Amino acid sequence: MKFQIGKEKIEWKPKRLLIAGYTSKDQEQLQKHIKELEEELGVEPPPAIPMIYDLSPELLTTDEQISVVNNDSSGEAEVIAAEINGQWYIGIGSDHTDRKLESVSVQKSKQVCGKPITSELWPLASVESYWDEIEMKSWMVDKDGRHLYQSGKLNEFMKPEDLVNIIKERNYYSSDSVIFCGTLPLLSEGFIYGEQFIAELYDPIENRSITLHYDVHLLKDAEDIKNPKEV
Repeated sequence: MKFQIGKEKIEWKPKRLLIAGYTSKDQEQLQKHIKELEEELGVEPPPAIPMIYDLSPELLTTDEQISVVNNDSSGEAEVIAAEINGQWYIGIGSDHTDRKLESVSVQKSKQVCGKPITSELWPLASVESYWDEIEMKSWMVDKDGRHLYQSGKLNEFMKPEDLVNIIKERNYYSSDSVIFCGTLPLLSEGFIYGEQFIAELYDPIENRSITLHYDVHLLKDAEDIKNPKEV
C-alpha cells in the first residue's frame, strides 16, 4: 500500500488488522451504545471492554469504492493507528460493517466488508500532546442528500498508547499492524444506509485535516433474483 506522510511517500504492507470496539472513556455513553446495538440489531453485550477483533489485513484499502451485498451495511469513522518501521502514525478509516450479520457475529460482520483508510497519515508524536483536541466527523450520503452522522473529539477515547498496552496484554500485538481505535456515537436515531461515506480528522492546532471518502457499490444479490432469466 502507498502512503503519504508529510512530503514523503512510502510503500508499506500491513501484516495485521485489529478493530478495537467499545473504547469510549465515557462509560455512560458506552452503555448507551451497547444498548442501542442490542435493541436495534440484537447484538449481545460484549464479554469484555474493550473488545479486540482480529481481521484479515487484506481488507484494508485506500480505494474510493467498496462492494457489498444488499444495502444493509454502513461505515463508522475511526482513528487508525499504524506502526510502520517501528514508528506510529495516525489517519482515519471506516469500519464498514454488515449490520444484519452483526446480530449473528460481530467479528464476522466486520470481516465481510472492506476497510477503507486514508493514504495520508500524520506522525502520532506530532499530535500526541493535544490528542484530546483533535476532532472527528462523518457524513452519510443517500438519496435524500448528505447527513452529518458522527461528531466529536478524541478525548472520548482511550489514547493509542493505552490501547496498545491492552492489545499486548491480550497477545494480539504484532509489528506492522493497523489498529482501528473506536468510533463515535451516531447523531441519527439509527443507522443510515447510503451510497457514500465521508469522514474527516481535523487538527485545530495546526489547522489541517485528513479526509476519507468512498462509494458503496451494491453487488447483484443472486438469492434475491426471482426470475433466473434476469441474471
